[in-house]
Amino acid sequence: MDFEALLSADARVMRSSLIRQLTGLVNQPDVISFAAGSPSAQTYPYEQLTALYQELVAREQGRLFQYSVTRGAPELIEAVRERSQRVQGIEASAEQTILVSGSQQGLDFVGRVLLDPGDAVFVELPNFIGATSAFENFRARVFGVRHDDDGMDLEDLRRKIAEARAAGNRPKFIYVIPNFQNPSGATWSAERREGLLELAREEGVLIFEDDAYGELYFNGVNPASLRSIKSRDTGDQVLYMGTFSKILAAGLRVAWIHGPAAIVRRIELAKETGDLCSSTLSQKLVLGYLRHGWLDAHLDGVRDFYERKAQHMQTSLGSHFTSLARWNRPRGGLFLWVDLLEPIDALPLLHKAVEQEKVAFIPGQPFFVDGSGANSLRLSYSNVTDENIEIGLHKLSRLIAAAAG
Repeated sequence: MDFEALLSADARVMRSSLIRQLTGLVNQPDVISFAAGSPSAQTYPYEQLTALYQELVAREQGRLFQYSVTRGAPELIEAVRERSQRVQGIEASAEQTILVSGSQQGLDFVGRVLLDPGDAVFVELPNFIGATSAFENFRARVFGVRHDDDGMDLEDLRRKIAEARAAGNRPKFIYVIPNFQNPSGATWSAERREGLLELAREEGVLIFEDDAYGELYFNGVNPASLRSIKSRDTGDQVLYMGTFSKILAAGLRVAWIHGPAAIVRRIELAKETGDLCSSTLSQKLVLGYLRHGWLDAHLDGVRDFYERKAQHMQTSLGSHFTSLARWNRPRGGLFLWVDLLEPIDALPLLHKAVEQEKVAFIPGQPFFVDGSGANSLRLSYSNVTDENIEIGLHKLSRLIAAAAG
């Protein structure tokens, strides 16, 4: 039987991202890997979560393992709403809030609810590849928009919106990660956030704000400078997504979306048929953690952990990469972006790095929907020891120097 002939049109356009295809290569046990985009398990509050689990089992018994309501446990929705208001200045009602099973599910459901084939989505160059893949699965046309030190280039965005309309692609939303972006580590200025909101209002386009990393800021950063676009939104123009994956534990798979009630209701219907509900156990663990008041103190330690890693990587890059590359200095998050000074294609460089030096990174090109970025790479410091940061970057610098001639 020809099973390919049985596939739906949507299934036929699904592709595994290049990053997923490289997983086996970069995750070999003897490889020093700067590739992982995940938080460090060393930051997970294992003892507190274990004690909380035991407390919940004793109190909840079988209820802990029962289905939940599709939109999410009302008590956790209330706790998330309170925290969003306190931390981000976001005012969102229960009708404007839904819990999802991790940010990736949120990306999928927003795409499912908003996108028809041929619709236009606008993303940063570079962009989180998990978002690009999610939107392309619904046969959207994804337009890349130039990015500078302050955020998305708004004039280029206007041009791309006009280009989309001229080509018959209806602009639906602008997807951005304004704080410590994956993959670049970049953070938007307050002025650029305001400008994007004004542009979106003028153009009649939604903003989809993904704030997965916004609470992972380093010392010296004023949290007010990271204030969400959604907190400035007076016209229900912004969908905001946050997650506990980066600030508590990724495997809990608990994230949330604030947005217009009409859209949140449709996301709820998508979730009803998608997975019925998020894990009751995970929701209870997150709720209990919040109610104990542990998260803020825990986050202080998480920020210190990643800042030390980032500083060590900056020092090592300064020792080994000064004549080979330019790189940014993220003020938070998990990632650092490197542009090679010579026109070296980072994809074949990766294969050589793994085979010859046992070092891995993620090439930049997969993050660019326009195919650019070949001589760039993303480095993550979250899961590498200080010793291996030094060893790995030294080895990688030798390989780059050899490729540059």
